[in-house]
Amino acid sequence: MTTKNARDAWSPEIVAKRNSERTLLQRALWHFARPFVSRLKMFYLKTKYAHRADVRSLDWDWTTTKFNRIALVNLLLSKFGAPAYLEIGCASDSLFSSVLALNKTGVDPSMGGTIRATSDEFFATNTGCFDVVFIDGLHTYEQVRRDVINSIKCLNRGGWIALHDMLPRNWVEQNIPPISDSTWTGDVWKLAFELSKTSGIEFKILRIDHGVGVIKVVDPDVTLCDLRPELVDKAFSYYYDNLSQLPVTEWNDAQTWLRS
Repeated sequence: MTTKNARDAWSPEIVAKRNSERTLLQRALWHFARPFVSRLKMFYLKTKYAHRADVRSLDWDWTTTKFNRIALVNLLLSKFGAPAYLEIGCASDSLFSSVLALNKTGVDPSMGGTIRATSDEFFATNTGCFDVVFIDGLHTYEQVRRDVINSIKCLNRGGWIALHDMLPRNWVEQNIPPISDSTWTGDVWKLAFELSKTSGIEFKILRIDHGVGVIKVVDPDVTLCDLRPELVDKAFSYYYDNLSQLPVTEWNDAQTWLRS
């Protein structure tokens, strides 16, 4: 995750954490002001980015899904005797604290994990290798793309990489910068089109927990397919129209592959 030029792309989790650190008076004032401020902000941003709007949406209710990223990561780690785990983007540590591996590294520039740095800074000096990597940092296509490329370079043979937030349900969830104070997937979905056309890996998107992409690296010398000229300016409408091209898979249907 970059430090950002990117104050515009702080995740809702980080915003919520910062709000919790206000003084008692500030929290009391914010309690009454927040609904108004949130509605005003959303109205302003929806108006500003109205040219990206799309009335279509996907009716996935993630609260009814019986499995999530915690179940996935621990399943992948169970395949190794003494696994080494890396998590990019830890925030509240909801995943990191639930990971059963003893050897685990969490990287985040703001909070959570074990290393206070951006992912770019971490990978620039990292000498370790990992069996499972989970990427949930800055939810932008360009940043996650770099995180995947760097993760492949430090992956042990037979290792796996997973990515969060690959299935936005509407244009607001995937807009950059975030419009809503709740769910924000960003445009991570763009990377799915590249991964699905990349040789040397096996790739699926599990239809759980806002969409969790899973990469099994078959060839350690893999080169990520580069579709940036085609994808960089695309918005939710492109994703919605081409979703059938992506390997979206139900949890139960992926079990044989995940356990291979």
